[in-house]
Amino acid sequence: MVEDADTTVDVHYNGVFIPTPLMYFNGVKASVPYTVVNKMNFPDFIPFLEKLTNRRCRDVYYCPHEVRLSEGLHVIQNDCDFNEFLEDINEKKRLDVYVDHYHEPLFDWIQEEETDLEDEDLVSIDDVDSILEDGLKAEHVEDDEVISLKRNFNDQFLNKLCPIQNDDLVEDHNEIRPITITEDFFIYFVIA
Repeated sequence: MVEDADTTVDVHYNGVFIPTPLMYFNGVKASVPYTVVNKMNFPDFIPFLEKLTNRRCRDVYYCPHEVRLSEGLHVIQNDCDFNEFLEDINEKKRLDVYVDHYHEPLFDWIQEEETDLEDEDLVSIDDVDSILEDGLKAEHVEDDEVISLKRNFNDQFLNKLCPIQNDDLVEDHNEIRPITITEDFFIYFVIA
């Protein structure tokens, strides 16, 4: 058994789990010495966490330190789970305990994340430009086309729809002028 003073359990609480990739966001961390946790059993552990966090501890999980949550998350909901937790503390110097106050479907999220990772492994070489450097996928968007239109000043319908303004009248008929429809959308036309 590990009786090392450096062995700790980091309790993360008052945060929220977020999916893809599974993370515990905006939580508070409290470090508890191994010697305190080792003296407990499961019925004592949950009230200890509730006193530490000042909240009801609905779901409690643990994960080896520096292991992705989707790969190492274990639930603590009975004596058997708590005993496995204590054995894992004996093997490692540090474990993280996570309190889920909102009863999120974490193992469903982990399964979805694993499916997404498998799908990313199937990406063809043709799709290399659709993968960002940090590993996130992005849809490839074609460049905007420039549409060249000739404006007919003799059309009554178009003149009512788009009245002629002084800056529409250009002496050089080959000049290309943009008309701004919205902030992000331009139509270019040649006045003939």
